Amino acid sequence: MNVLLALPIMFFILGQGIADSCIEDTSVTAFLQTNAELQSLKIDDMRHIALVQEPGNSLLVDTAANKIDATMTQMHVAWAEQGFWGQGHLMPHLPGCGKATPEELQMTIPGWQQRHPGVRSFCHFSNYGFWFPEAPIDDYTALRSETQSIGADTPAKGTMCESFGAVGGPEVSIKYDGLSFTWNHARDCIDIVDDPYCYTMGWLKGQNLDGAVMKNKTAWHLLAKSECQKIQDEFQFVDEEATVGRHVESTPIYFSRTWCALTGRCPA
Repeated sequence: MNVLLALPIMFFILGQGIADSCIEDTSVTAFLQTNAELQSLKIDDMRHIALVQEPGNSLLVDTAANKIDATMTQMHVAWAEQGFWGQGHLMPHLPGCGKATPEELQMTIPGWQQRHPGVRSFCHFSNYGFWFPEAPIDDYTALRSETQSIGADTPAKGTMCESFGAVGGPEVSIKYDGLSFTWNHARDCIDIVDDPYCYTMGWLKGQNLDGAVMKNKTAWHLLAKSECQKIQDEFQFVDEEATVGRHVESTPIYFSRTWCALTGRCPA
C-alpha cells in the first residue's frame, strides 16, 4: 500500500473516534465509482498498488496523455489557483459545525478529542474539509457516487475538470510493482485520482468490502473499524502523523503524484 495514499484516510479513521464510532470516510470513499466506471476497469492483479511510473516512461500514447494532462491541469488550477479546497470557509454550515481554528489543524487526534469530548470531528472541521459530512449518516447507500462522478459518463466541463465521457475517455494504465492498473476509459480527474486511491485501500467494488451491509450503520462501522486496524497494523502511524492539517495539505500531493504516475511527464 502506498503510504502517501494511506495518510489522508487515517485522519478520517482516527478522527471520528468518540462521536460516531470511527469511520465515515471509509464508508463514503469505498463506493465512489458509478456502475459504468466500475465496469470499465481492467485490473491485472488485486494486490495493493504503489504509483511508481518513472519520469519519461509513460505507458500512454500521446493522445491519451494529452487528455490526462488536460483534465488534470484543470483540477490543478482548481486546487492551486482558485481556492477550491478552501471553500469550506465560504459554505453554510449546520449549527455548531465549521468552527475549527488553524491551531487545531496540527493537533493530534487523541489530544483534540480529549479537549472536545463528545464533539463530532467531521462537523467541527468542516470549514477546512468541505467534503466532511457534517450530519451523522445512518444509511450509506446514497453515498456510493461522488458528485462529479455522477455526471461523468456524459462529456462535460464538470465541477473541477472536464469529463470525456464513458466512451470518449482514453485507455490509460499505471505501472506498479511490475504490474499495471488499467481503465478502458478514464473519464475525468476524479477517476484518475480516486480509483487508484480506493483500489490501494482495497475498497473498489469487488475487492474486500461487502456492500450489502451499507444500510446497517452498526455493521458498516464495525467493518470500517476492521479496515482502520489493517492500515494501522501495516504502517504503525504515530499520533503526530495523523492530523487534520496533514490530511488537508497532503490531498493535492497524491493528486499530482497520480497524474505524474500516469503520464511520466513530471520532474524526477
